[in-house]
Amino acid sequence: MFETISPDDLDEALLKAVRRHQGKAWSSNADVVSFRTRLLELQNFRCAYCQGLIDLDEVGHRELDHIFPKSATENCSEVKGQSNEFEERQHTFGYPQFTYEPLNIIVACKICNSYKKNFDPLLNRTVQLVGDDYPAANSILWFYPYVHHYSQHIERSDNWTYTQLSTQGEVVIKVCKLDQASVLASRFSARALIRAKQSENLRSAAMVMAADINDGLISRNHAIDALVLALEVNQEVAVEIVQLWLDYVTGGSVDAIAKFEELLMSVVGEESFDIDRAQASIENSLEAL
Repeated sequence: MFETISPDDLDEALLKAVRRHQGKAWSSNADVVSFRTRLLELQNFRCAYCQGLIDLDEVGHRELDHIFPKSATENCSEVKGQSNEFEERQHTFGYPQFTYEPLNIIVACKICNSYKKNFDPLLNRTVQLVGDDYPAANSILWFYPYVHHYSQHIERSDNWTYTQLSTQGEVVIKVCKLDQASVLASRFSARALIRAKQSENLRSAAMVMAADINDGLISRNHAIDALVLALEVNQEVAVEIVQLWLDYVTGGSVDAIAKFEELLMSVVGEESFDIDRAQASIENSLEAL
């Protein structure tokens, strides 16, 4: 799990280098890349918001999120830009003064960042924020990982359901849609698809997901949902596949492996499965959200 980031853990020279960066090739600048890599390490390769594992330091797996959005949204009116209503917070004048402020940057998974979009977390937007002084944590309507501790704001159960413990936690859960079961299922189906692509067969995909459950990376229910959604496996079969391999990895006998293999053969008849079809299923599901 990821709890908090102490600014003391960040190299001062690196912070200064990022702050000095003004302009071109922001995402590929060497200092920014080094900073992102360091953040991933400090976050235990977890998304700051959903705690999902970020497998690779690559586009599509992780994104740098500006906690205070750096740019104004299109056609942002004065009324919308100064409103404290939740529904209006996607309308913002932006905070360009914090574009190169490292303590305004965190690593998030692509899905959380796509839902967060331009959410403006300034607690009181009726008063314009001027100057380069970064807002205090108590004036931020958002989980601020450089001060806050995750477990004091959001509780994540073993089955990967999320409960608000503070107003900041409530907002993160709502904005990132961590309270919507269908969205959560699709997130882990997407992760399962990545794992399936790496293993290239249903057998390995099921084994890897069972290992991930055992390691606390995904929940049992989400793994089952992933098999059903991504690989079009029958619900009852998915339950049995996951449970058999879990029985084995948690100290079961070789009988569990034999039953596991027998069940897989009855489902697919061979080791390979249609990855392209699985990918299309995932993409269609995500687009529908």
